[in-house]
Amino acid sequence: MSLMLAKLFGLYFLVLGFSFIFTPDRFRRMYQQVAKDENFLLLGGMLALLIGAFVISVHNEWEWSWPVIITILGWWSFIKGAALLIYPKSIGYFAFIQNRSDMFYQIISICWLILGAFLLYKGICHHHPGLMMHLENMVR
Repeated sequence: MSLMLAKLFGLYFLVLGFSFIFTPDRFRRMYQQVAKDENFLLLGGMLALLIGAFVISVHNEWEWSWPVIITILGWWSFIKGAALLIYPKSIGYFAFIQNRSDMFYQIISICWLILGAFLLYKGICHHHPGLMMHLENMVR
């Protein structure tokens, strides 16, 4: 299950990272709108809770290795979703994301890209050891 979720989250964070790089203003406006709209908060909370509940129900591994990242993402999603549903004003804890510069969003995008590339690498290269050797030889 770790490998499948690694590929899934890897692709998600790669696309999210590139989106933050190329359209930071779009995310700034979205965060401002979400904070004001109860419907977005309700839907976002329900989706985050559902995704988090799924991940922690099928992947709740706490060994100190890379799959723990997936477990932490699952718990983060579950807690965030529960908080948005139970206490909608918890969105205020994320207010620091709203009126930020393009540079702020681009720095976040680098974090998402690194996380996405790492997870995708773990998810794909485990099934394709030849690919892993090829990538290592390219780096040398």
